[in-house]
Amino acid sequence: MIKFKTSEILDGKATLIDFKIEGGVTTPEEAFSVELPEVPLNRGIILSGRAPIWFYGRLIHHYHPARWVAVYDPRLGAVIVQSHTPEVKEGDVILF
Repeated sequence: MIKFKTSEILDGKATLIDFKIEGGVTTPEEAFSVELPEVPLNRGIILSGRAPIWFYGRLIHHYHPARWVAVYDPRLGAVIVQSHTPEVKEGDVILF
């Protein structure tokens, strides 16, 4: 089972989507059938959680229409992986 928690951060400029895979293991069947949280796409999205790279691929693809998408790395911060705005570019790091 995959559980999601969303929260508004950065003074409303982004939504944090934090997720947890119960038991630490998922299958493609489960991961591609789970309903993803609906969030506003007129702001940035930060994805955070431990998961296989292919699940992150699904999340980034799904949330691609957002203003920008970042992946949280606890050693660095949120690394921008795609952007539709000149405010941030791929490779920028956001601390929160």
